[in-house]
Amino acid sequence: MKIEKIYKIEKQDELIFAKSDLKNFFRHNNFEDSDFFLFALMELGTNILKYPKKGEIWILSEDNDFLIVALDRGEGIFNLDWALKKGTSSKNTLGLGLYQLSQSKKYKLEIFTSNKNPSGTIVLLRPKKEKKVVYLIKNFLDLPYGGDFVLKKGKYIIVADVSGHGKRAFESAKVIKKFFLNNMFSCILIDEFLLKLDKKIKEDNLRGVVLSVIEVTKFGINICGIGTNKIFVKKENIELISFKDGVIGEAFFSTSKFSIQDFNQIFVITDGVDEKLMYNILKKCDSLYLSIIAGIYFSKDKDDKSILGVKHGL
Repeated sequence: MKIEKIYKIEKQDELIFAKSDLKNFFRHNNFEDSDFFLFALMELGTNILKYPKKGEIWILSEDNDFLIVALDRGEGIFNLDWALKKGTSSKNTLGLGLYQLSQSKKYKLEIFTSNKNPSGTIVLLRPKKEKKVVYLIKNFLDLPYGGDFVLKKGKYIIVADVSGHGKRAFESAKVIKKFFLNNMFSCILIDEFLLKLDKKIKEDNLRGVVLSVIEVTKFGINICGIGTNKIFVKKENIELISFKDGVIGEAFFSTSKFSIQDFNQIFVITDGVDEKLMYNILKKCDSLYLSIIAGIYFSKDKDDKSILGVKHGL
């Protein structure tokens, strides 16, 4: 999942610009539902201007689909039933509000809101189809280069946090990505993979890396890795979330490995995402997409950040 556009919404002129820019973007991509998304942009943007006064609207892409997200750090929506009721609308909109968006046969409306911690609201409009694996990466510092990344190769996914920021971290990440794509063939041989990677890092004078490799199978997932990526496991019908602290060895010759089968969702986060905040978000939010977006948006750590979410048994 990729962030295509981020529009900061603090005044009406910015919302008008966002509509014009998004219209051109969709025209270039031949997006057939552009009119519906432009309507959603205006409704969600006007809600931001009326209530919290400022926020952001993100346009995300995944495969050939688009998603639209409105985000703010306001006081939250106290009555979701009222907000979704027909006839409820914000000033200067068409009088249809969130209700009309919720009635789409093709897109699903999801809302995450809290007036405690984290405060604020996320409104997500996404296609009505599920993915087993989704991920979202955003460089918190808004730099052109970052070292955190998630990369998929067949049934294997790597979640990596390269040391530091900037161009050197970015260039190291590029080499590590290529190494993963060319050399990762089995979690059974993970120690050999990591020893070769360690040698490559030293030979090329690359930045060090913390990483987790996830193998997705029809029975569950296998996780192995090195360093201190955090793993959260959310069991179905269980309110509390368990998590493993640190995937894991302190050197390449002491890789940690474990398998998980009885789960609903699993999240792996790099150190740019606040652990306690993520825990609270996951307690409140069942949606894989919303949990990932909330974890990215509400974290305030000054770091690159990435989250991998795995939902099984679909």
